Amino acid sequence: MEEKHSRLGIASFALSLVTGFSLFVLFAVAGMLNGGRVERGGQYPGQMLVGFIVIGLLGADVVAAGLGIASVCQSARKRIFGILGLSFSALTLVGGAGLLIIGFIFVAVHAH
Repeated sequence: MEEKHSRLGIASFALSLVTGFSLFVLFAVAGMLNGGRVERGGQYPGQMLVGFIVIGLLGADVVAAGLGIASVCQSARKRIFGILGLSFSALTLVGGAGLLIIGFIFVAVHAH
């Protein structure tokens, strides 16, 4: 009997792709908004909203990683989507956290 793909793995893969793409788009939009803020001075109104969305997306990525781990632990199921979902979510988490740390350092250095 042929093994089926794990539903947890498929969910992990799909969620990791959606959150990774969403984070990429959000960071691009935030960069453009920040460019306008630098020209005009002060803060832009959506700054806090962007931060909350980033935290939510990173939380969704943690869920994707958990689903990937659960998928890899299943027996009698194909594990490829679980491995891919876990890998993509781990890369997104490390990259997103790294960008947040760089942002915090930049703000701390340039604070008056």
